[in-house]
Amino acid sequence: MRPEKKSIIPAAVELQKDLSLKSRVQILEVPWNIVEKEAKDRGSYVLILKLPEKARTEIGKLGVVRFRRGYYLYIGSARKNLSRRIQRHRRMRKRLFWHIDYLRAISAFYQALPIRTSDPLECEIAQAARKIAEWEVPRFGSSDCSCSSHLFGMSKDPLQSAKFISLLQYFRMDRLIGQL
Repeated sequence: MRPEKKSIIPAAVELQKDLSLKSRVQILEVPWNIVEKEAKDRGSYVLILKLPEKARTEIGKLGVVRFRRGYYLYIGSARKNLSRRIQRHRRMRKRLFWHIDYLRAISAFYQALPIRTSDPLECEIAQAARKIAEWEVPRFGSSDCSCSSHLFGMSKDPLQSAKFISLLQYFRMDRLIGQL
């Protein structure tokens, strides 16, 4: 006897304040062409590090850089093996190669947020992060592009910031709406 074949039906639901379902439910169509294009292990990412106190450290060819206490958003990319790149950033023991490796050596890993995409979004994400950040570290992580920086700082947890969540939502999902 064969097991019954089950279907997955994507639906949009709306919740009330008490988290009970409202009566309106909408069946959604899955944009498989976009899923197939974007669901590969490549793209950009936002690495969030936490520095509990101010510090100074040598950053490769940038020289000695002063860092404020706070959260740091590093915008990076990987044209392939995005998951492996993020795992590398989590590790403390590694050869120091990129600017971010030097900062990672003195800071705590907080979160890594992948943005799986076939589009080169790293600089666009960096420009958006620059607009919501409290400060930036000049020339950090941007030696191969014309951006002023790819490292931005915030005094409070960015995961508690509506502006940061909106930025992430846009690059992960909303920018794809135009492709529907």
